[in-house]
Amino acid sequence: MTANNIAGGFRGAGLVPFDPQVVLSRLDVKLRTPTPIRSPAAEANPWVSQTPHNPTEAISQSELVKSQISGHQGSSPTPIFSAVRQMAKGIEAMAHSVTLLTAENRTLQKANQALSRRRRAKKTRVRHGGALTAQSARGILAQKHREGQQGQGAVEKQCRSSEGLVSIPRCRKCGKPGHNIRTCQFEVELPTA
Repeated sequence: MTANNIAGGFRGAGLVPFDPQVVLSRLDVKLRTPTPIRSPAAEANPWVSQTPHNPTEAISQSELVKSQISGHQGSSPTPIFSAVRQMAKGIEAMAHSVTLLTAENRTLQKANQALSRRRRAKKTRVRHGGALTAQSARGILAQKHREGQQGQGAVEKQCRSSEGLVSIPRCRKCGKPGHNIRTCQFEVELPTA
């Protein structure tokens, strides 16, 4: 680039010699307010003021309120107040739902803890007593058998009071009522050859 080339560029722009009228005449300025840039999703499905029922709707409602506040220039604030009222109503409903779900969650956690405590108690019974001997195991089974015999009277009464189609539950190994094959104490003798 030469000095003449650079000077010609400044002369063409009206900067050398300085002439503001030449500079302004070359500018074609039209004053206008730029339109806000919107996403295609917002144009396809514009949000109307209503009570939000989920977090996405709450965000859309808050964006609507923000746009109404930014576009508010001396006009009536009634649409803004109604949009805020709808948003407050939705937030209140969601807060009530959260409160109910939190209470239900606490109840379920307590029930779960009680159930797990009962399950652990069955396992720790043997742990606290030390090693389980055959004699103590027979004693525990005998106690369960006695408890089963006491409860058997109620079972028999229930079975008799029905139509007679239901039979009393019996052990498949020995045929006696009050216990099942897993807790049966009947020992089968094998013939010796």
